[in-house]
Amino acid sequence: MRSRELKQVLCAIALAAGTASAAGADPFRLAVEAENLEATHATARGQVVFFGVAREIDPDDVVNVVPRLEIRTDDDGDGRVDLPFGGPVALRSAWAAVDLASGDFDAATLPGFPLKKVNFRGRGLGKRPDGRDSVLDERGIAEILVVRPGVGVWSLRLGDGGPDDEDGTANGRLEAALDRMTPLPGSPAPPESFQKDDVVLLIDPNLLEITLVKVPNPL
Repeated sequence: MRSRELKQVLCAIALAAGTASAAGADPFRLAVEAENLEATHATARGQVVFFGVAREIDPDDVVNVVPRLEIRTDDDGDGRVDLPFGGPVALRSAWAAVDLASGDFDAATLPGFPLKKVNFRGRGLGKRPDGRDSVLDERGIAEILVVRPGVGVWSLRLGDGGPDDEDGTANGRLEAALDRMTPLPGSPAPPESFQKDDVVLLIDPNLLEITLVKVPNPL
């Protein structure tokens, strides 16, 4: 075989192997273990956003709602990022993780507790009359997170009729304006509009229901 033909064959083999490898790449995953969260197959040397809510019972049998939001870095480049708790993870809890570079996400609970993934109740993502984008859901309380891959992370905790509820009334419906969310350290001010591939997460701290959406196109 001629040298040029051999090079072409080798290139074709390498390309095919690379394509197969990419197609067979393991997906980003979140696991909830006894005392920590573990994200695997994350972007090497990248960051993972951990987001969740636990309903913890204290010694007096009082239920405490404990939200948690933290960004951790893959320091050793192995694609695994842990979030240690320093104690047991509450059984009644719901968790999500987002790869800040790729926007890949996953949700999980401890074995023995159901993972309740649900769609938005009502409109979900949309535009307000003033042109700003918002998240609207028919529930009484919510923890909301928005991740723009490679750009930033913004969060908002709101209750029906509270100061951050855009409709301003206690009517069984929450509306969170994107540009009123709080940036996490290192993130810019929140934008007014969603863009393609933004990741939006909502957790109901009472029901421990979780909604995860990747925006397909600008609204």
